[in-house]
Amino acid sequence: MAVIIDESCITCDACAQQCPVNAILDDALNPTGNKRYYVQPEKCIECVGVFDDPQCAAICPSIGCITWDMPFTQEFEEHFTQAGVYALAKAKEGKTLRDQKFRADIPLSRRGIKEKVQQEPSEGEIG
Repeated sequence: MAVIIDESCITCDACAQQCPVNAILDDALNPTGNKRYYVQPEKCIECVGVFDDPQCAAICPSIGCITWDMPFTQEFEEHFTQAGVYALAKAKEGKTLRDQKFRADIPLSRRGIKEKVQQEPSEGEIG
């Protein structure tokens, strides 16, 4: 996974309906107990190989609600098992998390710091 839904989520259900891999849980099923939708990091593929952009962010009416997170790879296993933001059990000894697809064109400098996936259009783009 490399997207996360933040506290500005209005629980409208648009993202969950658009996700091609059913990686998004509604607020009632959020395993962290937060009252917002939850992206399962072990399922999210950032729409790689399916769409040009993450569809959850493309459809979300709350611009900035969906932000980049670290790639769901073994390299960042501790981030996903220790962050407290996720409901993942620590990987068992000798086992590591299975890498998920992620957008390699998004640099690490834009990940893990709540960088918006969807940007507000500039005045010139509004038509």
